[in-house]
Amino acid sequence: MKRFLAVIAALALAVSAVEAKPKYLKSWSEGYMDIHHISTGRGPAIFFMLPDGTRLLVDAGDLGDPSRWTHKEIMPAVPNANKRPAEWIARYIEHFSKPLNKELYLDYAMITHFDTDHYGILDHLAISVEGKPYKYTGMTHLANLVNIRTMIDRGYPNYDYPTAERFRKRNGKLFRNYELFLKEREEKGQKNEQFAVGSDKQLVLKNNAALYPTFRIQNIAGNGRIWTGEGNNTRAVVPADAPAGSYLNENSSSCVFRLEYGNFAYYMGGDISGTWSKKKNNPWNDVQSQVSKVIGTVDVALADHHGYRDSMNDNLLNALKTNAIVLPVWDLYHPHPNAMKRIINNGVTEIFPAGMTAENLAKLNEKGLAEGIRPSGHIVLRVYNGGKKYQIFVLNDRSLDYEIIYKSKVFTANGNKK
Repeated sequence: MKRFLAVIAALALAVSAVEAKPKYLKSWSEGYMDIHHISTGRGPAIFFMLPDGTRLLVDAGDLGDPSRWTHKEIMPAVPNANKRPAEWIARYIEHFSKPLNKELYLDYAMITHFDTDHYGILDHLAISVEGKPYKYTGMTHLANLVNIRTMIDRGYPNYDYPTAERFRKRNGKLFRNYELFLKEREEKGQKNEQFAVGSDKQLVLKNNAALYPTFRIQNIAGNGRIWTGEGNNTRAVVPADAPAGSYLNENSSSCVFRLEYGNFAYYMGGDISGTWSKKKNNPWNDVQSQVSKVIGTVDVALADHHGYRDSMNDNLLNALKTNAIVLPVWDLYHPHPNAMKRIINNGVTEIFPAGMTAENLAKLNEKGLAEGIRPSGHIVLRVYNGGKKYQIFVLNDRSLDYEIIYKSKVFTANGNKK
């Protein structure tokens, strides 16, 4: 209880500090790399301002109307429900893109996998627009607010993993809505691409790449395949001797990548799983353990599957050796106590939730798992010029001014140190 009260006291102090004298994140400048984990209460959205000003967005979730959900959802939409999540994401991107002094666009946008909390939902809140063959929700909404130069997902253009029939049956009307959006982009001559597993040449700097030779994004896994660790070679995640008809589910088909800048490294794995069933004899379902063999160490990791029970297994955590983890969470079920035990037992001391509420915190505190959890909000990871140092900031997700409510010390980057 003492630990829980200390965390609550820290939160209160942070809020009072904001009320007394707001402080704001220093503007991005050339050479900085900022990774913004945007809190909307309706799904993840991660915005990257890369060292030369190249902009990337990963996911744009929209869970729709929470009153229609079958499970209890406790987090309100933030900063409020007056706009759809894509509108808040667009506003956030515009705000933090001002130092570029150029038109508002994204060089890349990527959907890690086709679940509603990652790219949108079709319910009564999805927006019909005259002249558009699809509705605005999540990523399709965002793309009509912020120009996306290259759209990337796990399956374009065939969407045939595990099979085209199974994919379309599983993803239904929502995917058809997205597909109509892609068709419109094709007709306009805009780029759509499949996430190229094994490549480190797909997500590249677009402005002054020559100034930042240490920057690199290595695509690790996705769409049923995984990088071997050599060249751009890949292999199937599900082995050839698996029972006929074996395949990964949507979560474990997520796009996974590793980002490097100087001595700094960052990991993102979508919703891949770290468990398997002895009853089903499907060890290949543990994608995290396969990723652990090629991922290498990092400084900061985004928790897979929102920190659910199947995420962040010991093999992955042992490989990452990360000091800090970001939790993209918004309900009672994420993060799960089992995942938190593994995270803490593996020496992670800095835990940053993008969306955690007091109810979540109390639940974890009862099990002695609240230590290391920082205040919730927009989580901004800033890597300083050259990639030798980094710092993590929490911004107020209830405010349109994005005040700082917490900042970490400045860490020395070692995740990519050779």
